Order: sequence, then C-alpha cells, then structure tokens
Amino acid sequence: MLSLTANSTRALQASQVLRFIAMLTIGIAMARFGYGKTAIGNYEAVLFISGLLTTFWVTGLIQALLPLYDSSQDISNDNRLFNAFLVIVGLTVLACIAALAFSNALKGIATFEDRRLFYLMLLYLLLSTPSTMVEYIYLLRAKYKSMLYYGLITYGIQIVLVLLPVLMGLDVAFTVLGLIGVSAIRFVWLLYLIGINSKYSINVDFLKGYLGDGIPLSLKFLISSSGLYIDQLIIGYYYDSSTFAVYRFGAREIPLITILAVSLSNSMLADFADRQKLKQNLNNLRNESLRLMHILFPVSIAAILFARWLFPSVFGAEFHDSANVFMIYCLIVVSRVLFPQTIAQGLRKNMAVLFISIIEMTLNIILSLLLVKYFGINGVAAATVIVYTLEKVLLMAYNAYSLKIPAVTYVPVKVFLAYSLITLLAFAFAWSFL
Repeated sequence: MLSLTANSTRALQASQVLRFIAMLTIGIAMARFGYGKTAIGNYEAVLFISGLLTTFWVTGLIQALLPLYDSSQDISNDNRLFNAFLVIVGLTVLACIAALAFSNALKGIATFEDRRLFYLMLLYLLLSTPSTMVEYIYLLRAKYKSMLYYGLITYGIQIVLVLLPVLMGLDVAFTVLGLIGVSAIRFVWLLYLIGINSKYSINVDFLKGYLGDGIPLSLKFLISSSGLYIDQLIIGYYYDSSTFAVYRFGAREIPLITILAVSLSNSMLADFADRQKLKQNLNNLRNESLRLMHILFPVSIAAILFARWLFPSVFGAEFHDSANVFMIYCLIVVSRVLFPQTIAQGLRKNMAVLFISIIEMTLNIILSLLLVKYFGINGVAAATVIVYTLEKVLLMAYNAYSLKIPAVTYVPVKVFLAYSLITLLAFAFAWSFL
C-alpha cells in the first residue's frame, strides 16, 4: 500500500489501473455469465456514446486545471475547484442537450434496442462526467491514500451494482442503473470534497485562464482521438469488412502502457504549478520516465514476441494477420515513454501543443493514404507509429528552442536509445522468423 501512495504518480497510476480492472472484470463476467450479445452491446453503447460526447473536453479541462492549481494557497480563500466544477457541469449539461438534439444521428453510431437506455445514458453521463474530478482533487491536495481507498471502494461498488442484475437475470437497463447508482455516489462525494476544499464564489479571472488553457487542450484531444477513426475510414474505403475486422482486432495498444504513461503525465502536470521548482520537476520527470521504461519496454517486447502465437489462440486462425498490426502498434511504446507534452502543458503552452497536434493529424492522413497502397493495413498501422513519434520529436524541439529546456534534462537518453534499439531488433526478429 505504501509503495502505491509514495508519490502522486504512483497513486494516480494505481487508481487508473483499478478503473481498468473494474471495467475488464465487468466485461469478462458479462460474457462468462451468459449475458446476451445484444444486452452486452447495449451496455457498451451506453459507455461508448457517453465517452464520445465528453472524453475529449473533460480530459482537456482536467489537464488544464492541474498546472493552474497551487496547493499552498489558503483553502478558505480558494475558489478554483468550485469554478472548474461549474465549467465541467455546464459543459456536461450541454453534452446532454446535444445528445437529445442529435439523437437520430447517434442511432447511426450505436443503436439501443430499448429507448429507455438512451435516457438512462443521459443520466449516467450527467453524473459520471463531473465525478472525474474526484481523483484529481485528491491528487492536487496530495491525499494519495484517500485516492487509493476511494478507488478500491467505488470500483468495488461498481462491480457489485453492475453485475448483480446480470447474476439475477435482469434486463440490461438494470446494469445501467447500477452504473448510475455508483456515479451518484461519486457525484455526492465530489460535492463534499469541493465543499471542504474550495470556496463557493465565482472567479472571473480564473475562468478566463482556465478556459483559455482548456479549450486548446480539448481541441487537441478531439483531433488526437479522431486519428483512430480516420484510419478505420481509410481501411474501410480500400478493403472489405473482413479485412476491416482484422485491422480492428490488431490496432490496439497494450492497455497498461496507455494507463501508466497518461497517469504519469497527468500527475506531473500538477507539479509544474510551482515554477520555482522547474529544475526539480524536470529531474523528477526524468526519473519517473526511467522507471516507466523499465516496465513498458519489456512488456512491449514480450507482446511482440508472442503476438503471432497469441492472436490465433485467442481470436481464431482467421485473425492471424491481426497479430502483424498489433506488433506494429507495440512500437508506439517508443513515443509513449517520452513526455515533452507534460512540460509544454505544465508551462501552459497549450496553443503550441494544439498546433503540433494538427500537424500530426495532417501527416497521419497523408502517410496512411500513401502507405496503405504499398503495405496494406500494416502501412496504416506504421503511419500511426511514425506520426506519434514525430509528434514527440516536434514537442521536444519546441521545448528546446522556445522554452530553452533540452531533452536531456527530462529524458534518460542512453537508456531510452538502448531500449528502443532492443525493441526494434525484437520486432525485426519476430517479423522475419516467428
């Protein structure tokens, strides 16, 4: 327990791993307990649409809040959390209104067998989206044990409330009601945390700065998240549905890599609120990324070496070619362990981050269209790996030339190059001989 709460990075990583375990447990249990495909599909549709409407902007707003928050400020005069809460709740309400206005269009993305599920989804969205703040309030207030206990309790409750209707043979609407129930608990707890950590008053100056930082980051995540859908559109245009399925099964990152990397970046953003400790924060970022490399590179290498055995065994022989796509996607680890975006965002250079993201997306489209003609679906996957890496290179160049922060101050260069070379050699060996 102590090692998981040793610092902000470990605590947030542990919290996000708990979230992943809860979602994975629910998914596996639904399938194992014989829940019908239609019911599971409707449950997943609730999660998918609510995420589609909110994830990009709530991620941007959370990441914008972290560098703005100085935990040394007197709580009795601090209204930043309350104002951030107002913005997120307001946008959540707008997302619900947009869902109602464009409900027919959403049917084309995910069809609900029961219209009631759509309205339950809106209620879930309304309660769950603002509740995302809870972990980050604990992060900002350095309450790492409380963050972990909160995760253990609420994700445990979520598993029980969602799976109990499954075990009782009840309709899928009751599983969504389980989600709503745990979201209501989280929302009430959020109100409590804001009440004891923030003053209830409007701060116009903070709102201007918060939205000024949050809007570019929200657009950045909207652009970044659209890359996967653009790649799938390209595959769908050039190939039939069976090839599309092969690509979809393989075009995925190892969840552990994304969870640990994003959590590290988010946890370090809060540290950059104190500009006087820039040198110390850069050194901490270097040490934490080094620690992460020792975990993520070996995991990726193992995944590359076993992919061609694993995919046919798990998904069937018809998805053998998915392993090739997955092996290429495993190379994304090279870019995931670099954190120049943490520095740029931490120092609130969000317009630069957005601009580089636009360049990344443009190059992704161009490269995908070019490489798909010569290398098929593997070419599209390779384009993704290339542009992800290029984005980090551009961010490192921006940090070095505009912010005067060279990469060696926050990247363990020798270890990174050694691991990257070993990973590429493992890929070449597995691609040619396994």
